[in-house]
Amino acid sequence: MRASCPRATPAVTEAPTGAKRFTEQVLRLLLEVVDRRRSSTQLRAFTDPKALAAINTMLAQDSAPDRSLGTAVLTRVHLTPVEGDAAEVFASYQRGPRTLAIAGRIEACKDSWRLVAVRMF
Repeated sequence: MRASCPRATPAVTEAPTGAKRFTEQVLRLLLEVVDRRRSSTQLRAFTDPKALAAINTMLAQDSAPDRSLGTAVLTRVHLTPVEGDAAEVFASYQRGPRTLAIAGRIEACKDSWRLVAVRMF
């Protein structure tokens, strides 16, 4: 019976180093944009147009979580590969005494990665 069952391919449990480095960089940049220390146009090279539009909408509505508590500081970043060219992003950041979260997705694009979805909690 076991011989007739196909073996599942082992799941990839770690994202490539370049993806992790990209994610940390783009999330730090995102937090600087949300804190209004940088312009959102600086994210254009790293994000999908739809993700950038969502970020700009959040900025226009001034709906960034707990912005009044101070500067945001990225604390942890985790990646979970979902396909050969994509990974789910889970991160936490501090604002004053609060710990908040970021969720998103990155995808490989030619020679680099792009942030294609992002949500801040």
